[in-house]
Amino acid sequence: MSMPSGVSITDECLTAYNQLRSGRGAKKPTFVIYRISDDQTTVVVEESSAERDFETFRNRLSSTVDSRGNPAPRYAVYDVEYDLGEDGKRCRTVFISWVPAGTPLKLCMLYASTKEQLRNALDVKLSIHADTPDEIEWKTVLSVASGGKV
Repeated sequence: MSMPSGVSITDECLTAYNQLRSGRGAKKPTFVIYRISDDQTTVVVEESSAERDFETFRNRLSSTVDSRGNPAPRYAVYDVEYDLGEDGKRCRTVFISWVPAGTPLKLCMLYASTKEQLRNALDVKLSIHADTPDEIEWKTVLSVASGGKV
């Protein structure tokens, strides 16, 4: 699937997302982290994990670095489970665009121009853009997922 930015989405990206959405049991992924390949031609899966601790996910996402050790942008999808009491338990997927402060402008533009196409290909309705770790705290992600109900 080719995008206006010239970056394509690999089938692996869609497969990993489908496993997150339809998987069952302990091995069902809770999150998937994506990145644009080093040659800047494709979006690839960096990590798919069944780790249920949100802080582990947040630390993995916010500590990504490029080959030179500089902070690096990523995309992620996270399955947020929450309880509305009498209305029952819910699960919503949130798309996160992580572009840390200090990312070179050219790379910021590449991630920005690819973001919506990836989000649409995955068909994720809820989205967060973050450039500091405090913008992806649990309370923020939970509020987006629940539509402000939690």
